[in-house]
Amino acid sequence: MGIFSGRIRRLLLPLVIVLIFAVLSVYNYSRDQADVQRLDGFSFIVMSDSQGSSSGVNEKVLGALMDNIKELSNQPRFILFAGDMVHGNSKDLPRELERWKRIMQGYTYFPAIGNHEKNESLFSNTFGSLPNDQLPGYRRTVYYFDYGNSRFIVLNSIRRDAARNYVVDANQRVWLEKLLSSSNKTHNFVMLHVMPYPVGRHYGRALDANPNERDALWAIFDRHRVSAVFVGHEHNYNRRLVDSSFSSNYYKFYNEIYQITAGGAGGPLDSAVRDKRNVVVGPVSTHHYVLVEVRGGSASFSVFDLQNRLIDSFKIER
Repeated sequence: MGIFSGRIRRLLLPLVIVLIFAVLSVYNYSRDQADVQRLDGFSFIVMSDSQGSSSGVNEKVLGALMDNIKELSNQPRFILFAGDMVHGNSKDLPRELERWKRIMQGYTYFPAIGNHEKNESLFSNTFGSLPNDQLPGYRRTVYYFDYGNSRFIVLNSIRRDAARNYVVDANQRVWLEKLLSSSNKTHNFVMLHVMPYPVGRHYGRALDANPNERDALWAIFDRHRVSAVFVGHEHNYNRRLVDSSFSSNYYKFYNEIYQITAGGAGGPLDSAVRDKRNVVVGPVSTHHYVLVEVRGGSASFSVFDLQNRLIDSFKIER
């Protein structure tokens, strides 16, 4: 019996060693993959406001911007689009949105609902690949997704308060607070269509029309030090630094966060200025797209016009 036990041990020992190395290899591979997802770089595009008056989409400008994007050596993993994809004629809205989708073919995109899309049910049905009902009652107009070391949060800014002002309501703010509190990501990016701090054309008619609700929203961004807030609505490019100077009697802000208006994907351009406080660049009245390159704690931003000329570049660290 002892002889057989010795033979069995000699036969099993190599097998045990092989199994141990196999388990270690799987563990190391899994760990390496997690490190890649957490640390390796990726890029994405931000645009907004591509509405046109004839077919509902400014196909010429949006198509040209997409052609430029296709030539980038560092191809984006996806495109964030901060609303107003189309003009929004109520009878033709479904066809207009389908035209927009055809131009965007070949890329994964994540849109926010804009005031020109209007119909939340139609928006949700049109973009069926988006997460649904992460916040009950908002369908696909409020959602988030994670990619690599970043979390992307999309809000609905076209609902209105009792005075008919645009507002990101308390339901969304509670959801947003929980989402940011539970995030273990290096970067948290937020996108919505109507801006908290308009510069010109929509001054007094964006989220600033209800300053208490606006400040309650920005206080959440500030508390969790989001990496950037992407908006549209005004048809130009501008980069605004929101800091402690924007504090109110009820809400104190402590961090520096950029509000980036990327409203130049085809809508009629404007360069009106009503409030330029802390606007670092712009408003630049030109069609454009924003390229964001994320690597670890750094996010590098490059903004290009229709001729692929650089109109702004900067970096944030988290």
